[in-house]
Amino acid sequence: MRAAYNRDHINKQVKDTDPLPAVLRNEYTTKFSPLVEEGIADLQKAIQLRPDYDDAMAYLNLLYRRKADMVESADERAALLKQADDLVDKVKEIKQKRAEQPQQTS
Repeated sequence: MRAAYNRDHINKQVKDTDPLPAVLRNEYTTKFSPLVEEGIADLQKAIQLRPDYDDAMAYLNLLYRRKADMVESADERAALLKQADDLVDKVKEIKQKRAEQPQQTS
């Protein structure tokens, strides 16, 4: 949707890191909010069941970024992006710990 908006508004480009314009945000929210919310809930449940589930964290990071495109408040957007960034850091920590563990052979 962002790419289509940028194609149609050559003089007013929206970067990936910029909030969506209100008209586009409303359309995006209407179309994808239920899916994003369901995904967030499912991934949070998966992480509760397995706290070191790095793949779930990586996908949750992406969904928090999609949800950040849906909110109007700059503070709420910043909080969601921080949650996403924190998950990226946690995934890196988990992967680093796994890399440092001795490999088990069968």
